[in-house]
Amino acid sequence: MLTGKPVHFALSRAEEMQCSSPRGAERFYIKDGVMNDGRIVARHVRIIVDAGAYSRLSPYGALKCAAHMPGPYTIPNVLIDARCIYTNRVPASSMRGFGVTGADFALEVQMDKLARLVNMDPMEFRLVNAYRDGDMKAHHKITEGAALIECVQAAAELANWPLADKYKSMSSRRSGSSR
Repeated sequence: MLTGKPVHFALSRAEEMQCSSPRGAERFYIKDGVMNDGRIVARHVRIIVDAGAYSRLSPYGALKCAAHMPGPYTIPNVLIDARCIYTNRVPASSMRGFGVTGADFALEVQMDKLARLVNMDPMEFRLVNAYRDGDMKAHHKITEGAALIECVQAAAELANWPLADKYKSMSSRRSGSSR
């Protein structure tokens, strides 16, 4: 700080193993019930989080991961089973997006797979299932300030992604919603 210049700092492999923690490995098993019109009506998720040799913050990360697994989607029936396991690896710890990064990736890959399964456009599939204001979330909180529909519509427009008119007219506001 005294020199006002950047400093390069690197740990040796031995120091890395002694002093730092990697992101915990996670494994997701997602099973969904989907209607022919694309509505997801049930989701069962098993999550296994590799805590390493000690728990540190892994149980808290697994809790956040589990709470996030329905994503920004209205799914009336949700069951999440998240577990931390101890292994002979370096103890895992928190990173950016702690407990949510892997969950987001897993659930959005699942959304793409489900859209293909019911022969729907992946953007339109997300719009059908997106939270609207007033929807009950899986952890029994009422949705307020939802904006996924508007975000998907804006992204589709910027990417020149064709959406049918009924999807372009959808809204996250309960009064303008066409589910």
